[in-house]
Amino acid sequence: MKFVRIAIIGLTVLVFAATVAQADEVTDAIGGAQSAYGSGDYKEASTQLQTALVGVNQKLIDMIVDYLPDAPSGWRAEDPEGLDASAMGAGFFATLVVSRDYYPPNGSSIEVMIAANSPLLATYHMFISNPMMAAMAGQSGMKKVSACGYDAMEQFGDGTYDLNILAGSATLIAVSGDKEDDVDYIRQLANLIDCKGIISVVE
Repeated sequence: MKFVRIAIIGLTVLVFAATVAQADEVTDAIGGAQSAYGSGDYKEASTQLQTALVGVNQKLIDMIVDYLPDAPSGWRAEDPEGLDASAMGAGFFATLVVSRDYYPPNGSSIEVMIAANSPLLATYHMFISNPMMAAMAGQSGMKKVSACGYDAMEQFGDGTYDLNILAGSATLIAVSGDKEDDVDYIRQLANLIDCKGIISVVE
């Protein structure tokens, strides 16, 4: 999931533009789209609608960020980062992506990543709904658990330390660490996430 950070760096200008577009520019863009559509300028109407959508999605990102937990006592955390994945042509992964890095007392780095409207969620649901698939998952180091009130899949071992929460119908919340010592910290952090609050924003 660390590739999310790389994408965010590459989209600094886009995110800045989205932040600027949040206020009156959203309604201005919608009005501009209506005017352009009425006059038959469909290209301009499309451009204005995309501008409005970027601004609205940035507002949703800001709301998701509000539901991320503060760093627990003895931890520290970086500022959250968010991107409109659909605007960068990565809608196959998710529409909105928000991430934040946390640092527990052992010095590790643990990332919380929220992917809204993620098609990847269907894959994890197969493991949970089909006992045979779940057994196969168990053989690969995956097992069904629960976190922040939702079903989740843990995959710990062989250099992979992930807890993927199946929140809502199309939201994936992933908590990932770098080493075996991170397992308890990953579980602790996962249960501090306001998953229901996040779902209230995106679904």
